[in-house]
Amino acid sequence: MRQTLLFFFFLIYCIHLGAQVTLSLSPEVASEDVPDPSVTEVVAHSFLKNIGNTTVTIKWFRNAESITDTWESAICDFNACYSTTVDSTPDEQPVVLQPGDSTNLDVHIRPNNTEGSAKIILTVIDVNDAKNTVEGTFLFNQTSPTVDVDQDALNIYPNPAIDYFELSRYEGIQTLAIFNVAGRKLRQHNVIQGQKFDVSFLDRGMYLVRLVDRRNDVVKTLRLNKR
Repeated sequence: MRQTLLFFFFLIYCIHLGAQVTLSLSPEVASEDVPDPSVTEVVAHSFLKNIGNTTVTIKWFRNAESITDTWESAICDFNACYSTTVDSTPDEQPVVLQPGDSTNLDVHIRPNNTEGSAKIILTVIDVNDAKNTVEGTFLFNQTSPTVDVDQDALNIYPNPAIDYFELSRYEGIQTLAIFNVAGRKLRQHNVIQGQKFDVSFLDRGMYLVRLVDRRNDVVKTLRLNKR
């Protein structure tokens, strides 16, 4: 445990501004209610994706920033669901992501018949590049912080689009849906930082792109011209 913590703090020390980050965690803030403390467990889901062009090996580190005394937390990735005593990726079970690959990173809370709350922080670090890191917050019976979205700065490009489009800003956007002008939903995406959205399947013409935040509120609806 001591060696793991020393490794963790060394990597954090090495992180500096301006680093190229190719890891994307969605959502970065996950919130779940625990309405009945007699349930076995409640799960907050997230997905980690390698949006770069090289293979990465990652370690995650769990920090229970606050948690009710009798509650327990556990982490699951695509290798396993680990014991509540495991605070970081086991050395014998590394998470390796090829370009474009993803893994679930889920936090499980076991309330053990007790009313309470928890805030769990997961820090994810590329073991070969300490500057490549992301952090996720998992809230249970706590208010989820909101992200104010600058609607004026929120656009899609290229527009007109041929094969794909991107967002000018991703912060605060949870889902994106594409509609035809008659209002029929054609496709919906969970939004990940830096994601490109395929429109090669669309015919030429005008479409609507609806952007929704984590509170399920419509942030903005944009016109998309497909060539």
